Amino acid sequence: MTTNLQRLAASARARLGKWRRGGSPAQMSDASPFEVFLAPDALAINKARQDHLASLGLELIRKRVLEVGAGIGLHTPFFLERECEVVVTDGNPENVSEIRRRHPSLRVDLVDLERDESLHRLGEFDLVYCYGLLYHLAHPERAIARLAEVCRGQILLETCVSLGSYSEVIFLRDFQSNNQAVSGIGCRPTRLWMKEMLEHYVGHVYLPRSQPDHPHFPTNWDCPDTSLLYRGVFVASTVPLANSNLSTEIPKQQLRLRHQG
Repeated sequence: MTTNLQRLAASARARLGKWRRGGSPAQMSDASPFEVFLAPDALAINKARQDHLASLGLELIRKRVLEVGAGIGLHTPFFLERECEVVVTDGNPENVSEIRRRHPSLRVDLVDLERDESLHRLGEFDLVYCYGLLYHLAHPERAIARLAEVCRGQILLETCVSLGSYSEVIFLRDFQSNNQAVSGIGCRPTRLWMKEMLEHYVGHVYLPRSQPDHPHFPTNWDCPDTSLLYRGVFVASTVPLANSNLSTEIPKQQLRLRHQG
């Protein structure tokens, strides 16, 4: 009886999660597990993220890139268009199979950053791309340490954060879905915690002076607009970067990057 109740509860959580992201309960039984990645809201935030990353003036051409938490590989073309060699990973076997279908010529691996396993089998990388993953992890510090071990250049990281000026992490339960936590537990670190962890494991840490053009990315951190999610972008580097688009401080005010065209 307990097992059946647990299964029913898990199914209800998954259906509710998909419904909150734009599906109707009547559509849930026939929905593809990959629809959450292809919903208009998901595509809109991906575009905002990539437009913003392209605006930062970082060296992104012909690099060796490790993409972690890739979902179904929708971010991967950003680097392929820049002639990068990309190794694509995700922690969900279904997602990994879909990435292989979409990108058959690339190396695609199953990597669960919740496991305390070295990533050295994948090699070393100029860029580690970790967008939209860290807040789905129950062990964010462990993940940062693993990524730093194989990074010889920069870690490009975007995550949901919690508000506040202290160095701390809030943990919470994620819905069951292909774009949520593999373990079921996610986190919301503060920006200060992120900066301190990245400094410890990588070296030099920068926050952009701008934010992507999307409501989840606040620009006024003293009095942000009310939102269910607050997101920030971080650039951690093994060497100092001279880049006027980046700041070594945690800004209270950031500009909004407006897409042109």
